[in-house]
Amino acid sequence: MTRRLIYTIGILFLIISLATGIIAYSRGYRLDFRQKKLTTTGILSASSTPDGASVFVDEKLVSATNASVTLLPGWYQVRISKEGYQPWEKSIRIQGELVSRIEALLIPANPSLRALSVTGIYSPIFSSNSSKLAYIIPKDESTPSALLKSKVGIWVLDLRSGPLGTKNEPKQIFRPAISYDWKNARLHWSWDEKKVVAIFSKMDRKREVVTSAFQFNIDSTDSFPTDITSSVINLLHEWQAYDTEKQKLQIANLPPAVGKILNHSVSDIRFSPDEAKIFYLASASASLAQIITPPLIGTNPTKEVRSIEKGKYYIYDIKEDKNYFITDQKAAPDSKNLVWYSDSKHILMIDKDTIYIIDYDGTNKRVVYTGPFEESFVFPKPQEHKLLILTNLTKLQTLPNLYEIDLR
Repeated sequence: MTRRLIYTIGILFLIISLATGIIAYSRGYRLDFRQKKLTTTGILSASSTPDGASVFVDEKLVSATNASVTLLPGWYQVRISKEGYQPWEKSIRIQGELVSRIEALLIPANPSLRALSVTGIYSPIFSSNSSKLAYIIPKDESTPSALLKSKVGIWVLDLRSGPLGTKNEPKQIFRPAISYDWKNARLHWSWDEKKVVAIFSKMDRKREVVTSAFQFNIDSTDSFPTDITSSVINLLHEWQAYDTEKQKLQIANLPPAVGKILNHSVSDIRFSPDEAKIFYLASASASLAQIITPPLIGTNPTKEVRSIEKGKYYIYDIKEDKNYFITDQKAAPDSKNLVWYSDSKHILMIDKDTIYIIDYDGTNKRVVYTGPFEESFVFPKPQEHKLLILTNLTKLQTLPNLYEIDLR
């Protein structure tokens, strides 16, 4: 009886030990033979766009992307690389019993360039959500015959892909019956992206005076414009007021401490496309209070900045309550040269003859494109890893054309 009891207790002890070991292993505990003790571990989960890249930890190849690696707690230098692409590097902190996730956007070493227009375009402008582009074709490539429709006029391109991934073709919303002075024309979008206004003006005693203005409904088959010359200034003010009110509501939904900083100490506020992050320029020095206390674990380990300084650009991560320094006005005097990328995780930095991309936490600055382009016109296509630029590569035309840079 005693022998059977001992045997039973031994079996139970073995089962409990195995169960405990399995649970400990699943939670990341490992036996450290060098220190001769049981220690916890963390998991590095790495993904990349495109996938199939190599993952190096402290210069040692450990895995490919879309896989997980078990590591002891500590700081590691992680590099993700793929042939034909620029490498991605970052210092990553591994914490015990936690999964540290990284998503690397790999930029091609030689991105492809494709022309989207050939006639030369003028006065291009994006809608408020950057999903549509309006522009003017001021003249035809050659004298149109009676069988060919003139391309002169106002065009709209929907940049969003169709339900099956199809591409939309540009749509001519206005083909004028008379000649217009397109060089003095400007286009404006309505806040709902349903209307385009064309304004013609002239200089009178060093003051710009509107000579005529027309409104077009882009979804209408009727291409006849509505003359709104007498009311266009008030209409544009109404559209601007709507955008201002929309931003006020976005700020009002933030924690009061964050909203106070944005309302009194910053300017040029721009929410990311997914509205989870905020780009801004500090107009005064201030301290950003800790909203999430204690801070979330397993979040972005990049060093953040809670004290902001006048003349510097920052990005605030709403979900993680973290604030990152991007650059300052000395490096980027014009804030228009800092643009949100379509994935809400990167910022485009536009310099003379060069376009850079950087992670939203200020790391991994890489070159996207080097060459001639109109510096005021660099925009990401929505939901795609592509950029639109305006450039004149051949110099054979007086007007630039629209080009697409493919970052896949």
